[in-house]
Amino acid sequence: MPRYTYHCEECDEYIEVSHSMTERPELECECKTLLVRVLSVPLSLKVKKVDDKVGAVVESSIEEFKKDLKEQRNEATKKEI
Repeated sequence: MPRYTYHCEECDEYIEVSHSMTERPELECECKTLLVRVLSVPLSLKVKKVDDKVGAVVESSIEEFKKDLKEQRNEATKKEI
């Protein structure tokens, strides 16, 4: 079953939940606020050079993932307005 990330805007918590792709559950945080599903990007390692050390490749991939996630959050915020 796929895993989805949900966000509580009240207490800024992120929670991962497994459910079917067709299911659209209304989930509540411990603080009783409805959770909002967060768009996510699959993490993929992009090797730029064969000579790169593994740590550098992972670090670079994490930075790219953070950048992509930030862009998605900005887009999702614009859609909610």
